[in-house]
Amino acid sequence: MPSNTEIEQRWIDAWNQAYEIAGQGWQAMACQLPDGAVVGFSECLGWLQDSVYEGYAVEVAGAWVGHRRGIVVRRSPAGTQSAS
Repeated sequence: MPSNTEIEQRWIDAWNQAYEIAGQGWQAMACQLPDGAVVGFSECLGWLQDSVYEGYAVEVAGAWVGHRRGIVVRRSPAGTQSAS
């Protein structure tokens, strides 16, 4: 079982990836969740943090979301190879 420090580092790393992808336009960045819902950047960050605290591994990737540059996030049980 990961320590609280390890869990916090996971969501911090995910947030850093999201900000790196979004760049200066993060306020307008769309984010697609695994269920297909498109949410704003702040809600996306919350989803990443919640997912990590629920025990998931998360992935953050740049992609096209609704005809514009955005972020796609995925999650899988922690300890598996690829998040989905």
